[in-house]
Amino acid sequence: MNGFESDDELGSRQPSRMRAVAGDPWLKVHAVAEYIFCPRAGILAHENHHDDDDEEQPSLYTLPKYELEAIERALIELRERCVKEVWIFVVLALCGPVGVLIKQYWALVFIGIGMVYYSQRILNLVADGTELLKRRNLALRGRCEEPDPDSDILQSINWFGLLNLGFESIRLHEPLRDPAWQLEGKPWRVLKKGSLVIPVFHTKSNLDRPRDQHTAKIMAYCRLVEVSFNVECPYGIILTREDCSGFSIPNMAKFRRGFHNEFIEFRNLARESDSIGSERPIAYNPDACEYCPLGEPHAVRSGKRVRRHGAPLPIVVLRDSRGKELRCDCGDRFEWKPPHVRNRYLEED
Repeated sequence: MNGFESDDELGSRQPSRMRAVAGDPWLKVHAVAEYIFCPRAGILAHENHHDDDDEEQPSLYTLPKYELEAIERALIELRERCVKEVWIFVVLALCGPVGVLIKQYWALVFIGIGMVYYSQRILNLVADGTELLKRRNLALRGRCEEPDPDSDILQSINWFGLLNLGFESIRLHEPLRDPAWQLEGKPWRVLKKGSLVIPVFHTKSNLDRPRDQHTAKIMAYCRLVEVSFNVECPYGIILTREDCSGFSIPNMAKFRRGFHNEFIEFRNLARESDSIGSERPIAYNPDACEYCPLGEPHAVRSGKRVRRHGAPLPIVVLRDSRGKELRCDCGDRFEWKPPHVRNRYLEED
């Protein structure tokens, strides 16, 4: 870059308002999206270095969902485990008559306990296998048209439909970074096909249409992909439903403009937050408060303490109708009682 970029609002070549200057903080994509959801949520995410949750951490109880090859491997492993457990159950069942025959009745107790234990394990494996077969069928049936990179409207997509069209799914291990904007973030996946590199993220909410914070997230990831892979990124993808369907969002000026405006406002607010003693009162979105997890009360000793400038903040104690002491992240950071729906059982001030 030569220090000049096209500005979506003015359409001219001028120093980009998006470029960071001395004293500007590095911002995470997650924090920017949280700011659009609610300014206080954004500041909390920035100060405590929050990122998007990785919903696929390795676990004995996590079944693969988004990769057909992983589903197939899990089914093979599950079949082998199930055969082993069934053989153990059969051996235990045959030991019962033998125990009676040789009059070792005390052994029948242990045999019975073992049969109950392994029957439960077999049932759990069958349940997991049924779920994996459903996911495999969903993957095989997934169909969609490839998004038109020149379209300026949202287009419906299906995750497995894109994989069946030849897109390669890549899981990043490190965040993408843009030194010019001082922006960083890691998409949930990146899809590659030919010269196309497309960022993807998914939300737990079943949405009929992406919200403003989701659109901003896609625009941010498109920027990071363009800088990191040195390509043009025509759109990004958000998955919004259990059947792995969602939308492609065009990386166009009408979507970028709102993200740029919010990004600059958040950068100014984050700069003030990072400077001791210079922060102004931070507004909140009352419509977002009702179900916001940052305002959910929990036991005083549970959860990580909210931090600012590297140090934990004092706890703001809330009390329920029985006098039990509670706290919440937003309450500790901004010294108030958030109007959370689950705060209704708390005593009023």
